[in-house]
Amino acid sequence: MSVQLHSVKQLIEQDFEGTLVELKNAGFHAVEFAGRYGQFKNDAQGLKQFLDNLKLEVSGVHAGLPQLRGDIGKNNLQFFKDIGAKLVIVPHDPRVDIVDDIDDLIDELNFLTAKVQDYGMALGYHNHAKEFKTFGSSTYWDYLASNTNKTVALQLDVGWANYAGADSVEQFKRNAGRIVTTHLKVRTHDGENKSPIVGEDGYDWHQLVKDALTHGGTRWFVIEQEEFPHNLDPIQTLAASKAGLDDVILSLKEECE
Repeated sequence: MSVQLHSVKQLIEQDFEGTLVELKNAGFHAVEFAGRYGQFKNDAQGLKQFLDNLKLEVSGVHAGLPQLRGDIGKNNLQFFKDIGAKLVIVPHDPRVDIVDDIDDLIDELNFLTAKVQDYGMALGYHNHAKEFKTFGSSTYWDYLASNTNKTVALQLDVGWANYAGADSVEQFKRNAGRIVTTHLKVRTHDGENKSPIVGEDGYDWHQLVKDALTHGGTRWFVIEQEEFPHNLDPIQTLAASKAGLDDVILSLKEECE
């Protein structure tokens, strides 16, 4: 189980090491980076040693396409490899929901996947809500999935997919084996009286986790928190969502016994 560090972006800017220690103490086994590396931004070996000492793995790294191009890309990919990342995920791109531009994005993803593989990692793409807008007879997400190399991982953000009205569970069957990492998040609509904590929102997380494992090929569940209810701080809110996911996993284990 991993945590997207965007959830604690302000905390890690104030105290990078202390925040990761708190996340480890909250029970997380890995972290997913999103551009913030604290005092280790130019010290991959130092960061790797710090993570090893905490027994924290790197489930992935979010990096925009400008960070993966040219010499800057070479330096960044080497950094990601050196800290132990196996997956580099493009978190968004403005071309993804533009009819005349999406093919350019797909071409670049297909081109870069081999470059990323040269460093022993895989390339992935992460959705927001706009990928699920109608495009032709399906959606932009379906079009991107159908036209990218099958080695390009699809990171399903359940919060954004559900927010857009998509069937997240169906995505695991439709893109079997490619959703190797899944963002577990509750994204609420304005004025919606629903808890943003996993397991407290009324969603069928049991079925989703089951299908993620059975069909999607998910190896990492990554909890991300962007809404913080009941005056809880980010660490407390993440811990609450993790507890909700722990209950789901326990129920699945009992189901298999």
